[in-house]
Amino acid sequence: MKYKRLFIWILALTITVLFLRNFVGETYFIPSSSMEDELLAGDFIWVNKLAYGPRFPQTILSIPFTKNILPFSNKLPSYLTWIELPYFRLPGFGPIKRNDIIVFNFPAEDGHPVDKKANFVKRCVGLPGDTIEITDKTILINKKATVSLPKVKYSYEVSSSADSLASYFYRTFNINEGGMVSADNKYIFLMTEKEADSISKLSNIFYIKRLSDQYATPNMFPGGKFAFWNKDNYGPLIIPKKGKTIRLKVDSIELYQRIITVYEKHKMNISHDSIFIDGHYDTTYTFKMNYYFALGDNRDNSDDSRFWGFVPEDHIIGKASFILFSLKQTMGKLAWKGFNAARSFTAIR
Repeated sequence: MKYKRLFIWILALTITVLFLRNFVGETYFIPSSSMEDELLAGDFIWVNKLAYGPRFPQTILSIPFTKNILPFSNKLPSYLTWIELPYFRLPGFGPIKRNDIIVFNFPAEDGHPVDKKANFVKRCVGLPGDTIEITDKTILINKKATVSLPKVKYSYEVSSSADSLASYFYRTFNINEGGMVSADNKYIFLMTEKEADSISKLSNIFYIKRLSDQYATPNMFPGGKFAFWNKDNYGPLIIPKKGKTIRLKVDSIELYQRIITVYEKHKMNISHDSIFIDGHYDTTYTFKMNYYFALGDNRDNSDDSRFWGFVPEDHIIGKASFILFSLKQTMGKLAWKGFNAARSFTAIR
């Protein structure tokens, strides 16, 4: 009887925890600097799953509290894909807003069900139906320039008479990414506009200027005829919206091919100048889901939508709401020796 009560208690606790994790919220760890300065590597954040509506689990034959691989195994999956439920989300408190920080399953990761893909956290800068463009690092939404957020970081070239700026910048400004790039005391650092303005006033600084990439980068989304884009000069690009119908053209199919074939699960064939979807010749396509465009706040050190494309609605997990606690860093590396108390229980903006 004693063990039966213990078993029932453990089972009830497990069910409660799983319910809260799936439908209320969950803690996530920030492993990289791609969202600095709003989120730092070492932050443990609370993700509110009620904000946009809790998403029902899709891969229901899985072992909870595992990261896709069985404990003590290097390759055996902790889930089975024999039964996969269709995407369904309960109503939330409201839609995703521009500049919300969202947590989502990594869209470009193939080989796993949607809810078993790696978790990413980025800032949503483009909403369904928006036309997004980046010109010399400035984001334009529907041809209107957006205001740069105060904690967004960019690459700056710094020329100085000093040969030890890296440690000074870390101690004084908490700037931990960058360093000397040439023997004549030229540096490149990732910093905010406010930090750059403060540094420009130092007596040992000859000049400081924000860098902008002017050359084509072949690994940008979507590639193909759009291969002349780069991370600082990008688009224009229309973000797909549920119910929106587009004309299909062979010379621009790269924009939406992954949406049609991977995210919305149709078969596509291209023959000469004709496009066939599920065996039928089509000149138009109507999107079944909303999509979003997400960037890291650390704009020159972020793997985001510029490189792998849109975030589908069914990949959205929730909204990053506040920092529970944060591990200390030393020169940008996690110290694992204490907590950054000043960041604990702070709202994410």
